[in-house]
Amino acid sequence: MTSDDVPDAVPVAADETVLWTGSPRLSAALPAVFVGIVVAGVGMAIAVGPVADTGGGLAVGALAVLVGLSIPALAVLSLVNTRYVLTDRAASVKTGVVGRRVDRARLSMVENSSYEQSATGSLFGYGTVTLETAGGGVSFRRVDDPSSVRSLVDEHVGGGSDGQTADSIPGSLDSWRAVREEVRLLRAALEL
Repeated sequence: MTSDDVPDAVPVAADETVLWTGSPRLSAALPAVFVGIVVAGVGMAIAVGPVADTGGGLAVGALAVLVGLSIPALAVLSLVNTRYVLTDRAASVKTGVVGRRVDRARLSMVENSSYEQSATGSLFGYGTVTLETAGGGVSFRRVDDPSSVRSLVDEHVGGGSDGQTADSIPGSLDSWRAVREEVRLLRAALEL
């Protein structure tokens, strides 16, 4: 992956490595397409049916057709303008058609990661990857091969530039023994 695949709105430091970029599958717009067809169909029925001759029937039908056509168009536009970026330090989700929103979760702050696939997701190879942090988290919805995306996340969760992982304790065993000895001496001095 290169930084050319990353939208300008997503902050990526010069020393960050882009591990993966993606976007939701366009099939996510299918429910909106179905609703749009139903609404446009009802509008057409109103526009050409017996109600069309009554006051405003044609206008209501035409408005319903316009709304029916705009529903799937907005859904597709929303999907096309959603981008997911995973670097060695953070996971980001950029959304927005007119405005934009970028949600970013540092991988060092991720407490849980998971992925799920519906029956059709398992059949066609897509799913949702969720990263949970104390302050919320981010989700990569309807992405191809979610298990490999989650594996990439898990490889880098808690890993910082110092090589420490979230489960490791800083310092050496000798330094912690020295701290313990100091605490014992302080405790003994306070008990006198």
